[in-house]
Amino acid sequence: MKLFLIFLFLTAGLFAADATEAAKKLGAMNNYETAIHKAQAEKKMLVMVIVKEHCRWCEKLIDRTLSEPEVKKALENDILLIVDRNAPYPSDFNEGFFPSTFFIDYSTGKSVYESAGYVGKKCFLNDLHESQKIRDSLYNSEK
Repeated sequence: MKLFLIFLFLTAGLFAADATEAAKKLGAMNNYETAIHKAQAEKKMLVMVIVKEHCRWCEKLIDRTLSEPEVKKALENDILLIVDRNAPYPSDFNEGFFPSTFFIDYSTGKSVYESAGYVGKKCFLNDLHESQKIRDSLYNSEK
């Protein structure tokens, strides 16, 4: 019985990780205002992932997808932001599904691509690539 309680306590802790812990784990930012200012200063896309506590799909995105070395490498040219659904960020990014990922243009602060729910490495990399193509087409059309 004691072993079961210890196991239950430890596994509950795995699913109770919050956005701040996830951001630390990934080396990501966890404050929208700070992240958008950094994205603007560095002229990088902001990849904002909105999570909520006790969400197994959020945990899977953090632990399986965003932790993948190939994904981390692909995100090196972007600013990664992990925020809790109750954190302050613009209401334009209110998807209602968790996790929700927004690929945000640094110059306009608007989303150029969105993804709702858990996606694996291959789908996330595809979403990142598509968001970059859309962003680049917007910049090229303005020239």
